[in-house]
Amino acid sequence: MLELKIINSEKDLNEALAIRAKVFIEEQKVPPELEWDDKDKIATHFILYLDQKPIGTARVFLEDNNWYIGRMAVLKEYRGKGYGKFIMQAIMKFLSAKKPNKIIINAQIAVLGFYRKFGFVEVGEEFWDAGIKHKAMVYPF
Repeated sequence: MLELKIINSEKDLNEALAIRAKVFIEEQKVPPELEWDDKDKIATHFILYLDQKPIGTARVFLEDNNWYIGRMAVLKEYRGKGYGKFIMQAIMKFLSAKKPNKIIINAQIAVLGFYRKFGFVEVGEEFWDAGIKHKAMVYPF
């Protein structure tokens, strides 16, 4: 069974952080001091469970009247099976109820196509973040 939860317990948060550590720190070699930031304290975190096993996560936060989606990660062995799409659809539904001014993603270049499928458009120049090329994307309202 597939279940996406808004995190409201320390256990769930620790499972989400473990997914991020595996994907970003171990797999993508992001330095830990860049992965863990002050946005974690203000964000709404999501975790995706498949048969009660944590397999994906993402967070959203409000800053300067704009919503940001970030730290989206699916464990390697579960990628390409639609789980990231499931997370994004739920987050977009969650955010649309908030009547956002703008939704912004600082997306890794490798996954721009994934976010385009949800209607995000690229803005500005490419930039480096944690040693990985990114580009800002905005959801047009």
